[in-house]
Amino acid sequence: MNKKILTFLILVWATNQTVSQPDSTPSGAPGIGETLYTDAKIAAASGDQERTQVHLELAKAEELLWKNNLLLLASKFNIDARKAGIEQAGLYANPNIFVDQSIFAEPTQRYFDFTRSGQTVVQIQQVFLLGGKIDKRVRVAELSAKMSEQEFYDLARALITKLRRTFYFIHYYRDAIAFYDKSLIALEKTVNSAELAHKRRAVLQSEVLRLKALLFFLRKEREDLRIKVLEKEADLRVLLNEDTYKNQAVAIVPVLDLDFVEKASMEGLKLDNMLAKAREYRPDLKKAVQALRYEEANLELQHANAIPDLAFGPMYNRGGTAFQNYWGITAQLNIPIFDRNQGNIKAAEKSIQVRKQELKNLILEVENDVSVALATAKAKDDLYRKFRNTYTKDYADLAEDMILSYEKRYISILEFADFFETYRSSIVEMLRLQTDRMEAIEGVNYSVGTGLIVPSYKSNGESGGAKEGGSK
Repeated sequence: MNKKILTFLILVWATNQTVSQPDSTPSGAPGIGETLYTDAKIAAASGDQERTQVHLELAKAEELLWKNNLLLLASKFNIDARKAGIEQAGLYANPNIFVDQSIFAEPTQRYFDFTRSGQTVVQIQQVFLLGGKIDKRVRVAELSAKMSEQEFYDLARALITKLRRTFYFIHYYRDAIAFYDKSLIALEKTVNSAELAHKRRAVLQSEVLRLKALLFFLRKEREDLRIKVLEKEADLRVLLNEDTYKNQAVAIVPVLDLDFVEKASMEGLKLDNMLAKAREYRPDLKKAVQALRYEEANLELQHANAIPDLAFGPMYNRGGTAFQNYWGITAQLNIPIFDRNQGNIKAAEKSIQVRKQELKNLILEVENDVSVALATAKAKDDLYRKFRNTYTKDYADLAEDMILSYEKRYISILEFADFFETYRSSIVEMLRLQTDRMEAIEGVNYSVGTGLIVPSYKSNGESGGAKEGGSK
């Protein structure tokens, strides 16, 4: 009787674990992860029974990122600060006013005599920047502002990639936790039945201990996954900086476009085209080019700084010369004998060489990044497509044979537990492969600097297939 009960429980467990083939589901239907749990089970799967679930679409998340992310806001302020430097660089020097007033006039024995009997000197000078210094300063400031803009887009590229990867991570790891929860329920029933059978001497104690060890192992793995999900949710809260998701009592449930995820393919990607797009779109590469132009403009400015500036203006002297009222013109010009700005010019020349080498090195890095990202994405995608239709389905079919084998006493509970652990590993590894695949796809987008494989966000908020060049 106990054997029949135990067999029935195992049969219930195996039936719950059966996963339908993707080919038998309509386009856009849930895949492996979606068949493992429903919305009602999400809370239990993530330990969120007491947390409020808030569903979040990727399009909405990206919108909140651009709007609220504090690092992006700080980077925007940095751009404004650099642009203010352009205005400052274009300003003329202020005129200089010099006043010399005698303290004590001896002929009149009066202090601070401002009359004709005292002495007063007034001089006004305006500095004229020669050598086109103002235009060159403006050029340097403009390039500095452009560099800050590329820094902003490079930061945005990194944050969007992190957001999408976090999104996929939470989604698939929630699937994995859901699978663990269902497995734990079945295994706990099996352990309880085995303990009852052991008391009646129908099952060896070693087999019961083996099942308990497996149960402990599954619980520990499940908690490890839940902690990772909580950590990723914390990252998501920082990225979005939205009041709706800041509360720790809120469980963020990502909503993916499963049709896009399923149809995302690397078939149309060519390395040469990707490299061309990377040279066009990569903000760090653009910044390196701007940095080289900045140093070239700075060299021109340093040459201009070697040219002395002219200070010119009128002067009035009352009672301090042979004439009672003396009007004159003053001019001041430094003679470049010792200081001809040689050091700054040499430093600017060397800086150009530094930027050239850095640019060449960055181009090599970009080429290798694109090549590796494409190879990684293709490998992950090929592996996923090779096993998605048969891998887990074969294990599900084999589970029925294992039940029959146990029912006929061909295998022991220990052997069945070994199969259970293998089946568990296959499901979890497939979910991890899906996570790795989507992260690799985002790696392609990141390496190129634009969205080659991204959902097309429609006006109604839904997502469609992949599009090219769709993200910044």
